[in-house]
Amino acid sequence: MLIDVLGGLLLLLTGALAGVLVAVEIAVVPMLGALPGERYVQVHRLLDPRFDPLMPTVNKVALGAGVVLTVYAPGAAARAAFAVAEAGLIGVALVSELSNVRLNRSIDTWEPDRLPQGWARSRDRWARSNRHRTWIALAAFAAAITGMSLA
Repeated sequence: MLIDVLGGLLLLLTGALAGVLVAVEIAVVPMLGALPGERYVQVHRLLDPRFDPLMPTVNKVALGAGVVLTVYAPGAAARAAFAVAEAGLIGVALVSELSNVRLNRSIDTWEPDRLPQGWARSRDRWARSNRHRTWIALAAFAAAITGMSLA
């Protein structure tokens, strides 16, 4: 029973995480990339508080469920799949914290009418990091699905 509940929670949360990141990748990133610098800063500032703190919380709760499943799921194959999902969730958190969040904090200090040198490179770096964490989140979701099918 506990495995089913935690597995359902892990599926829900890894799916939500992957879904949000895919939506950002296919809709938000191209829109931000098309904006001139001043508008980019303004729109980016509007988007960031909407995703933080919700998405880090989703990731942390999924990590908690995944830890329990990695230890207690029936069968080595299921536990291995859940461990891969955990690795993916950790990967998403690391990419987010080491790249996207740092860039978000930097962008928050920019004056829209006086952008720093290389601002477009920072925007491109943010987009690349988002793409990486999107693929990692999709892999974590696939691993969670696999774990549940084996449990």
